[in-house]
Amino acid sequence: MKRSCCLAALLLAPMTVLQAADAPTAISNSLGMKLVRIEPGNFLLGQDGPPADYQTVKHADKCDDADWDERPAHRVRITVALYVGVTEVTIGQYRQFKSALKISGADDEAVTGVSWNDAVKFCEWLAAKEGQPYRLPTEAEWEFACRAGTTTCFHTGDKLPDDFQKWKINDKLIKRFFSTAGKFPRDYRNWPAKAPLRVAQTPANAFGVFDMHGNVEEWCLDWYGPYEAGEQVDPVGRVDGDFRVTRGGSHSVFNRLLRSANRSGRLPECVNDQIGFRVVLGALPQTAPLPVPPPPLNAREVSQRAPEKGRKIAASFFSGPAPFVKVPPDLAGPLFSNHNHSPAIAECPNGDLLAVWFSCGDEGGPELTVLASRLRRGTTAWEPASPFWEGPDINDHAPKLWFDGARTLFFFAKSLAGDIVRTSTDSGATWSKAKLFQPEAEIGNTPLRTRDGLLLLPLDGNKPGASLNISRDGGQTWQCLPAPGKPDFRIGGHGNRFAGIHNALAELADGRLLALGRFDLASQQELFNNRTPLSMSSDGGQTWTYSASEFPAISTVQRAVLLRLHEGALLFCSFTDEQSKWKQRKGLKFKAADGSEFTGYGLFAALSYDDGQTWPVRRLVTPGGPERSVAGVDKREFILGDTLAEPSGYLSICQTRDDLIQLISSKNHYVFNLAWLKALPVAPAK
Repeated sequence: MKRSCCLAALLLAPMTVLQAADAPTAISNSLGMKLVRIEPGNFLLGQDGPPADYQTVKHADKCDDADWDERPAHRVRITVALYVGVTEVTIGQYRQFKSALKISGADDEAVTGVSWNDAVKFCEWLAAKEGQPYRLPTEAEWEFACRAGTTTCFHTGDKLPDDFQKWKINDKLIKRFFSTAGKFPRDYRNWPAKAPLRVAQTPANAFGVFDMHGNVEEWCLDWYGPYEAGEQVDPVGRVDGDFRVTRGGSHSVFNRLLRSANRSGRLPECVNDQIGFRVVLGALPQTAPLPVPPPPLNAREVSQRAPEKGRKIAASFFSGPAPFVKVPPDLAGPLFSNHNHSPAIAECPNGDLLAVWFSCGDEGGPELTVLASRLRRGTTAWEPASPFWEGPDINDHAPKLWFDGARTLFFFAKSLAGDIVRTSTDSGATWSKAKLFQPEAEIGNTPLRTRDGLLLLPLDGNKPGASLNISRDGGQTWQCLPAPGKPDFRIGGHGNRFAGIHNALAELADGRLLALGRFDLASQQELFNNRTPLSMSSDGGQTWTYSASEFPAISTVQRAVLLRLHEGALLFCSFTDEQSKWKQRKGLKFKAADGSEFTGYGLFAALSYDDGQTWPVRRLVTPGGPERSVAGVDKREFILGDTLAEPSGYLSICQTRDDLIQLISSKNHYVFNLAWLKALPVAPAK
């Protein structure tokens, strides 16, 4: 495991306190920090049991089930005594390290807004100041200290007393969960805007340690990784990884995340008002860390051979729908059977196709993770799903993939601490460590590269007023556009961001930006006559004007795409009717080869040869044929036929180097070319 010079120095630090035969059971240091001595022992690390049921938030406080990463529970021996801080490091204590600290709160509140790197630097400073080996606890040491000899869900038993958990106003959480979960205190409207984080306000455990359940999440020393079976002695986690372990849960989350066995993890640079830390005094165990886990299926045996040039299909071509989401039933982590949605697709430098999407039991839950599947060049079936990106207890939303056309794949996602980016230059066999690049905002749709080399990442406006993240250096650094003023979301109005969410983006021949999105609220859709809102910018995304497109509005479980084809035309794919109004569907008119018209329903494609002014070519995306039932997003079935296409799904699209158009919904993969789009279908049988 890579260790900083300070951690190596801890191994050589004097041990006068710990080695004394008459070592005290409790000590205080010059900061006024109190620590209690915990003797060596053994315990069962983790929690076995039935998989957690995330399909309804009514189970959010059900604590006798286990997350997948808490298994297998295994025996651990702690062989050396250590002193553990009786409370989390407080604001007052941390200010002695950083006197200019600007954090609101009383001196006896747990400090937050501290990254793992900051916490390690504090330990270095304290170790030098005291002449003793202060550090962060290992994950095993933390759970040993938390359990204090218990085997129940909490050190208080299998239930956590109500006054242990603290809450702050979280309107999004209330709106989503309160009416169904029934787990919030009835006085929730009186919760403060900032959670009260005074330490030691609830009873200590049997070791004399406070606030091991809730208050603030606590950094541990280890890199996060899966458990392995068998007894371990003084484990120190994995040799490397993306996330540092955090433990104990925080304020304003459900109690099941506060269990003794619950595991979380954050990027080392992550800071927010939920994460703090406590210190231990003791030599770092000399145990060798576990190796990095083997790669998932989507990253194994990835060819590095580039595809041959020049092989293109000139004739009309169509195939699909073929499922790319292949998750076995009854799984609850790391693959989830209940909900698989919001995909992205990209061609790899080696010609493979890679698709990613989020998988979960409940879309708002902390278990939400990102899976991937690979369609290897020369094969005809997508591989089974496998893990791709897992922030432990982090809702890893809005995954996006983009290939720069040369050698680099980009992966973007929304994380708890902000948006992250990873890159791969070997077709997804390995990826760079995740890097935070902006405050939290949901990434709305596929990135766009302009003719002058700017990368534009559409946002959904979680950051007030922002529509675009811009990179001027190939994705190395990013900047949100400034956003003065308030958008006037009306036809003929203007503002500083897109109309609607999930906007698909294209650059026009004159340099203007065209965006097509969706509104969920009926009142907003009515402003655009129930049409898809169109946003236009002539100043690089600084300001926008709004109009109604010719396409019908879409709604929840639907996302449109827009793509500049290699051949020059703009391609727009969307749905004829809102999914929420499918029973009252109206459809769109399409032309048949004999000159007749028919009404079609569901997924369609449209072509424009004049940068979106007109869309003369429209075609229903279906192979046609006799009506039959096909699997759609999650467990939904739809009827496919001459006039019926897939009714819903988040779309993602790319055009591969052979000019084939690769379109995916939340479940299925379609492949076609420009010749197929321009050809008219046979008139449906009446």
